[in-house]
Amino acid sequence: MKKAILYIDSMQRGGAQRVMSVLSKFLSDRGIYTVLVNDIIPEEGKAEYSVDSRVHRVFLDKNTKPGKSKNIARVIGLRRLVKKENPDVILSFMGPPNYRMLLATIGVQCRKVVSVRNDPYKEYGTGLKKWIARFIFRFANGCVFQTEEASAYFPAAVQKKGRIILNPVDPSFFNTTWEGEDKTILTVGRLYPQKNHALLLNAFAQVHKKHPEYKLKICGKGSEENNLEELASELGIDSFVSFMGEVDNVKDELKQSSCFVLSSDYEGLPNALMEAMAVGIPVISTDCPCGGSRTLIRNNESGILVSCGDANGLTDAIEKVISNKEKRIRLGQYGKESAARFRTETVMSEWLEYLFAESEIDGKDK
Repeated sequence: MKKAILYIDSMQRGGAQRVMSVLSKFLSDRGIYTVLVNDIIPEEGKAEYSVDSRVHRVFLDKNTKPGKSKNIARVIGLRRLVKKENPDVILSFMGPPNYRMLLATIGVQCRKVVSVRNDPYKEYGTGLKKWIARFIFRFANGCVFQTEEASAYFPAAVQKKGRIILNPVDPSFFNTTWEGEDKTILTVGRLYPQKNHALLLNAFAQVHKKHPEYKLKICGKGSEENNLEELASELGIDSFVSFMGEVDNVKDELKQSSCFVLSSDYEGLPNALMEAMAVGIPVISTDCPCGGSRTLIRNNESGILVSCGDANGLTDAIEKVISNKEKRIRLGQYGKESAARFRTETVMSEWLEYLFAESEIDGKDK
């Protein structure tokens, strides 16, 4: 029986965690013994993505308090686990887990694959930090990137053994048909500075002057919520902006809204944007590093791209979409067609093939 270890810091809500949930189930469905490793036991009441009952779950720490001082203990614990399980492959997601996995498996004979899930300049840094990341990644047998731009951060030796794999979108989004009956502009994402919801609020304030019948819905929770509510009040649009929190019916919101907007300063491969395209709602996104939106959208065909931080450009794009029904329908249709690349079976098959690329395993007898 083939065996895989998957390692990520936690399974609390986030794009990388969702992919890990889907991947662990997919491997189990195909008879692969799968171990999911997290750093800490989840806090009570914190929402997590589901973990299939067949997946063996291991926590490196026995309490919920994170800390840099625990990194060495986590590396040692992970190394012990790898030696005990003797997997065919170990896969890690995101910056700190990638570092810890590569250090923990030095000299261990198994295929080691890391995955870059965000803009590497933000996730791994510049200067000395960049040199360290580029050096440590040489210990990996494979690296999964989400965009060519992310791949270009690393040296040619790392790029050569890398693969671009998109994120999977749940089939229920493809099975949802966009109607667009509500005069609503929708965004979905955690309320963190990275997402730059302030840009969207400023753009919507201008849109609302010409189109007072439209409202803005913001789905998500995060540290910026109070600041964003204050900004909406300052702009005089607080009565027309709804902070929805975390919603379970994202598909219904996408189905009824007029258009979807992503205003981030940087992203890896934005899951919310992919889900919107799968539903068929017209999408507008900042053309942010590290090229995820550009990878997904063909400008003015399957969506509209706007320069990062450009409130006027975002305003113009929203007005063009909500003022032209034919354009909305065309963008939505082309977006849904191009989203076929995100279907779960397609993406997961790419993962399966790459993870178990036997010719690249360190001399392990298969």
